[in-house]
Amino acid sequence: MIALVLSVLALGVTALNLLLCYGIIRRLRAEPAPGPGVLPSTGHTVTGLRVGVPVALPAGSPTLVGFFSPGCDACEDLLPAFTRAAEAHPGGTGKVTAVVVEVDQDGDGRSYADALSPVAEVLRVPPASPWVTAFGVTGFPQVHALTEDGALRWSALGPADLERRLAG
Repeated sequence: MIALVLSVLALGVTALNLLLCYGIIRRLRAEPAPGPGVLPSTGHTVTGLRVGVPVALPAGSPTLVGFFSPGCDACEDLLPAFTRAAEAHPGGTGKVTAVVVEVDQDGDGRSYADALSPVAEVLRVPPASPWVTAFGVTGFPQVHALTEDGALRWSALGPADLERRLAG
């Protein structure tokens, strides 16, 4: 009798375990979380343009993606170099994205948006944005160049590093 009860109990625990695993797998398939190197599917720029991951980029002109945060002194230092790089970048504003990460909800990301809008598509996002997660941003500022297939070509962390990467 005890063996029968234990067998039924083990079968019930196994069935519950399988049911929970099935639920977890379904949820992961429905909402895959972006990780480093996985670009977010879409976003909206400050001008209302819907942007997504380009499937194929013109050869020889990687997309530049810059991350800035209001109140960041290093971001202020990088802003002129990034603006110059964006102005000279082949493909114009369609090939350059500036992501303004507003860590402080009361921070003024509008000044960055105004400064970067002439040379780049500007996104204003919270710190938990898929854009921040996808690029693995842990500090500011950062600039990334993407290859034709959307893979990371290089990253730069400051004005001198950006100018060195663009020259070489």
